[in-house]
Amino acid sequence: MSVGPFRGFAKEEILNLNNLLVLIYGPNGAGKSSFCEALEFGLLGAVEEAQSKRFTPAQYLKNAHVNRYIAPVIEGVNSKDETVVVSPDESRFRFCFVEKNRIDSFSRIAAQSPAKQTELISSLFGLESFNIFVKDFSRELDERHIDLVGKKGLQLKEKQQQLAVHHQTIKDNQENLKVTTVHEQDLATKLDPKIDFQQMLVTLGSEEKPGEIQVLDAELQKKQQEITNLSVKKLDECKRNLETANQNLIEKSTEIAKASESLSFKQLYGAVLDLRGTSENQCPACKTPLEQVTQNPFVLATSELEKLGYLAKLETEQAQAKSEFSRAIQSVHTIVSACVKYNGDGENPLLAHIVDDSIKLDWSWWEALTQEREEVVSPWALLAEQVKNLEQRDVEVKQANEDRKLKQEKLKKLREFKDQATKLQVQRTTYEDAIKKAQKAINTFDEENKELITEAEAEQVVVETNKQIAVSYKKFVDMLFDYKDQLPSKLVADLGELVVQLYNAFNRYDAPKDQLAGIKLPLVSGERIEIAYQSEPTKFFDALHVLSEGHIRCIGLSMLLAKNLKTNSPLLIFDDPVNAIDDEHRKAIRETLYKDEFFKEKQIILACHGEEFLKNIHQDIGRKAARESATYKFLPQRGESHIQVASFSCPPNYVLAATTHFESAEYRNALASSRRALEYLSEKAWHHYSKYCDKRDDMISVSKRAPNLPHDLRALTENLKAKISRSKADIPNKLQIVEAFELLLGVNGQDPHWLYLNKGTHEETDRDEFEHGTVETIVSSLDALDKALLGH
Repeated sequence: MSVGPFRGFAKEEILNLNNLLVLIYGPNGAGKSSFCEALEFGLLGAVEEAQSKRFTPAQYLKNAHVNRYIAPVIEGVNSKDETVVVSPDESRFRFCFVEKNRIDSFSRIAAQSPAKQTELISSLFGLESFNIFVKDFSRELDERHIDLVGKKGLQLKEKQQQLAVHHQTIKDNQENLKVTTVHEQDLATKLDPKIDFQQMLVTLGSEEKPGEIQVLDAELQKKQQEITNLSVKKLDECKRNLETANQNLIEKSTEIAKASESLSFKQLYGAVLDLRGTSENQCPACKTPLEQVTQNPFVLATSELEKLGYLAKLETEQAQAKSEFSRAIQSVHTIVSACVKYNGDGENPLLAHIVDDSIKLDWSWWEALTQEREEVVSPWALLAEQVKNLEQRDVEVKQANEDRKLKQEKLKKLREFKDQATKLQVQRTTYEDAIKKAQKAINTFDEENKELITEAEAEQVVVETNKQIAVSYKKFVDMLFDYKDQLPSKLVADLGELVVQLYNAFNRYDAPKDQLAGIKLPLVSGERIEIAYQSEPTKFFDALHVLSEGHIRCIGLSMLLAKNLKTNSPLLIFDDPVNAIDDEHRKAIRETLYKDEFFKEKQIILACHGEEFLKNIHQDIGRKAARESATYKFLPQRGESHIQVASFSCPPNYVLAATTHFESAEYRNALASSRRALEYLSEKAWHHYSKYCDKRDDMISVSKRAPNLPHDLRALTENLKAKISRSKADIPNKLQIVEAFELLLGVNGQDPHWLYLNKGTHEETDRDEFEHGTVETIVSSLDALDKALLGH
């Protein structure tokens, strides 16, 4: 394969893959995945990882340092033994790849819903991007994708719906007008049963054409005369009261005059007592000390005032008489003032009797008012006449006020009618305007929407075509989803028996009861993986319920390898399976791949980061197969921007390494590799004996120098040689195994062959050189033992 620039390859690298077994070793990040993706792109035409991460091929496949990529070129040998360029063929090479992430995802299948578990089976076979591709399809086309109703048609329909609204508006408002007409007539009838609504409006009137409301309002706006509340009776009563008050005042004043001398003494005594506060120790009049006076002035004044107490009552009664007189004459003056006020037409003689100061209202004022005159009417007679006239006017004003109340009530009622009539008029105007507006919209609709109507008609052809597209699309997508849902069952159909064989091979070191008798793989979405054990071959269990994660990984790997075998795929390509396989199954899986008959004739390309895993593969396949394999190292990058590809300087297979070193006359290295080869082959011989020995044969026993030390290699080798040679069973290659052990062990521990195996491993200064023939015997014996045990 020629690859680069591509992913981690910054420049072109040419790798010779013309071997039945190709092994790639390199630590994480060294470029193994780039190598496997180059194979994937060259054989399938695409990289699953790029599609699942939604990268374009150019984005994902280009090398970041040179910013470009070149498609890898893969050459192969066809059935005619011709070298040809291999073209991408998804159907032929799809099931050649085993990728660790897919097995990892499949191992977590138990935590998923049944439907999701079915998808994981597809993902296990590298079809995750196809699932994503299918899921990205909408289940059906709608208005987000394609016009299925016609946008112009919708606009026209919306406007036509508005047209229906206009028709409904006309209908509703015509009904409203009928109701309004009834209400108008009912209102007119309440005012006058003989008139209609229009006549009622005329009767009520308006600003332009006044009616009853305006007439009544004008009448009520006129100023009304005040009520004086005067009467002849009241005037006569005031006259009597005044004359009586005057007579009482005269009498009290006469009594006071008669007691004027006593009144003077009363005033004197009162003054003395008033001075008591300022002159307590002497007489307030003569300043004589009180001890020297004949009689205490203050005591005398108090005594005399008590005797003159009737004078205080008389003074109080006089004051009351003056007050009553003042009120009485003031009442008369008030009547005179009212007459002057309310009889304001022309000069009123009574005006002369109006005074501004109430002090002037005395008996002389009264005499002037009541004085009789021969040549003219006396003022009193004139006052009496005017009072009589005002009394009659009050009667008329009170009657007018009663009439005014009736007019106000009538005006209020008429205004209420006017308000209701106005509301009905507004309603009628509103309904009529709405009808006119709606009718206008109806009349102009076709003309205003002429272009839209034409576009909507033309659009129908497109819409009908789109509907057919949508129906066809749904059928296609339904078929696509059905295919996706059925794909897992198609992938696993007829794999059950082969999956069981491979699973049992992966678990060959488990107890026999844990070996599978059968497996049911899901053929319908939602079904679960079910297994039956050889101990109960007819009883099936939910595999995800009873199996550990490591065993579920084995199920996933068995399904992938079974599909590879079932489809007769020419290759088997592993992308770092070490992480995807737990430790307890690695040995059995290596033996399944390289020792069992399943993949004998299939080219296997395996990339891994486990150095021990790679070493164990080399030991398992034996010297001959190791010589015929190709092994590359991808070295850690140390400042370079390119994948560093190298070959092993020494083969990882111990027997092959010993042979190589011997042929290069590197005897110490040949012996060191021989020692390792013997350690490995002794273990294999033990398994060989256990597998083929007779039940009556003795067991292998080994000795150890300490519990934490490994068993003694010579003791094990001698035990194996003895037990195999004495075995009653026909052990395959028995003679060759025993003969090889005899040559390696020699007569005892001091035999040169055994000494060489030890001394070639450990450091020793100034020792003798290793003899060529002895080293050759050791290497050839191990080569024979390798052939006898590993069958190569």
